[in-house]
Amino acid sequence: MGRRGPRQRRHTGEDPPLLARPRLAPRHARRLERGRVEQELATTLARTLGLGFDEGVVLGRGTNVLVHLRPAPVVARVTRLAHLVRSPDALAGGIALAKALGSRAVAPASVIDPGPHVASGRYVTFWTYRTGETASPREAGSALREFHEAAAAFNGALRPCDPRPEALRIADLVGRETAELLRDLARRLEFPALRAQAIHGDAHFENVLAGGVWQDFDEACSGPREWDIASMIHRWVVFGMLEDEMRAALDAYGPHDRDAVEALQPLVTLGIAAWGSLAPLIGESAPRTAHRLEWLRSR
Repeated sequence: MGRRGPRQRRHTGEDPPLLARPRLAPRHARRLERGRVEQELATTLARTLGLGFDEGVVLGRGTNVLVHLRPAPVVARVTRLAHLVRSPDALAGGIALAKALGSRAVAPASVIDPGPHVASGRYVTFWTYRTGETASPREAGSALREFHEAAAAFNGALRPCDPRPEALRIADLVGRETAELLRDLARRLEFPALRAQAIHGDAHFENVLAGGVWQDFDEACSGPREWDIASMIHRWVVFGMLEDEMRAALDAYGPHDRDAVEALQPLVTLGIAAWGSLAPLIGESAPRTAHRLEWLRSR
């Protein structure tokens, strides 16, 4: 008799109403269909780790593919780019921070080892499935203040937020003109000397749910609080978008070092633009990347 596989934990509770699958536009349906490789990878790994579920449903596809392991309350995040540039330790820090934040964060999965796992060269993490609306701008601002105050006590290992070393690594993977600009920016920009603590790293509005609950900890890092503020208002500063919403968020956040936010914005933009430059490697477009690079070039 062969060895018995790990005992599978079954989840048979009904899905919450928000999980009902919408009728997808053909273009969006094709995008999710292209997440099949990651879907297979996530479901195979989850079953190997002992999770019982019926099917893997692709929820979204960007820098990660998100796969809900229905009906288990678990979402797998499978990297499409991070494994090209970072070690899995970077994701381990985000998982530890989310655990430490308790109710202020979408929790890593508790019914399966959350990871990070390495499978077929990709990084895979498992998180608690949660639905809900995003926070209002004012709630996002106040939630960021609460996040920072709670995260200040976190002493776990996190990667530094300085984007310049990663921009140089990414430059080795992209086309010549973009590579030269990334290298020039990484060498020219200076990172200001500011007090560091655990921060979210990618604190835009879509990453905070109503109730002040933060999600997507892939960019969790050690850096100044003002990094997160600069990330939150990035679209206003660089694209002139959402000014009223951004002002409301800043007002709700409360006192902060405006000079530090201004000094960090080019570095935040460099990090976003560098990762956006990798989009063609996975068959995606990043139409705002050129604008970000031009904004940096003109400074």
